[in-house]
Amino acid sequence: MTGLGTGTKILYIVLGIISCIAGVWLFMYPGLTEGTLGLVMGCMMIGYGVAAILSYFAEGDFKQFFRFNLILGIVLIVFGIVLLMNIHGMMNFLGMLVGAFLVIDAALRIWLSFSVKSAGISSWWLMLVLGILMAIVGCYFLFNPGMSGYLLTVLIGAMFISQGAMDISVGLFAM
Repeated sequence: MTGLGTGTKILYIVLGIISCIAGVWLFMYPGLTEGTLGLVMGCMMIGYGVAAILSYFAEGDFKQFFRFNLILGIVLIVFGIVLLMNIHGMMNFLGMLVGAFLVIDAALRIWLSFSVKSAGISSWWLMLVLGILMAIVGCYFLFNPGMSGYLLTVLIGAMFISQGAMDISVGLFAM
């Protein structure tokens, strides 16, 4: 079985570690200015976009699991650039942007969990549960776009930590 290249694995591990650190930082300082939060979000979106695009080009058996990552990567990079170009204007829409990202990412993770199940991997259900939880949080943001401040920062921190943990596991355990 061939899988992710060494460079892509390392990128996932590095992004996972950075994401976990950013998540803990957001928990510790939930009263960040919108400029700082926007800068962190924009950079993280671009980093994850690059990782998603690179994983799209995975070799062999893993290719089927990452077939939608090209689209996700492009969307993340565009969102990240738009956010960085107009941080203050976009911060009004950050809750909706986070919600849209979470719903799209959750749908892809739910789909991926069933693909992993059909490949015979026994822990597929954990990815399904996390995808469903991610979809619920994403819908909450979409239907409550005015939510901001401390709660938004803490939830984004939680998202970074969970995303980071998933990425570290992909980097460490993908063949």
